[in-house]
Amino acid sequence: MNLLVVILNEMDKLDELLLELSKKSITGGTILDSQGMASTLAGWHKDISAFGGLRQILNGQRPFNKTLLMVLDDEKLVVAKDVVKTVMGNINNENTGIMFTLDVKSVEGLTK
Repeated sequence: MNLLVVILNEMDKLDELLLELSKKSITGGTILDSQGMASTLAGWHKDISAFGGLRQILNGQRPFNKTLLMVLDDEKLVVAKDVVKTVMGNINNENTGIMFTLDVKSVEGLTK
């Protein structure tokens, strides 16, 4: 089993992503509200010039994002990653998001 973590900076794509995952029979997961470190630091240190520059870089960007967590078998992992790439476009583009996986050694309470 695998834990797929998707951090969406483009929150307007969340509904489309969830719909496309459900069309592929991937319906289990948890969505968390999250915030990046850079936007948090820029908000905390408004008076420090180094962070003022960071705040200018982030200006106009959403300070919050969504983190999607899904525990998937190998087959569904491949499908889910393809869906994320299709909906998000090139996730390697700046401020699009991050996707990564972790091996899961044990799972309890996961329904099929």
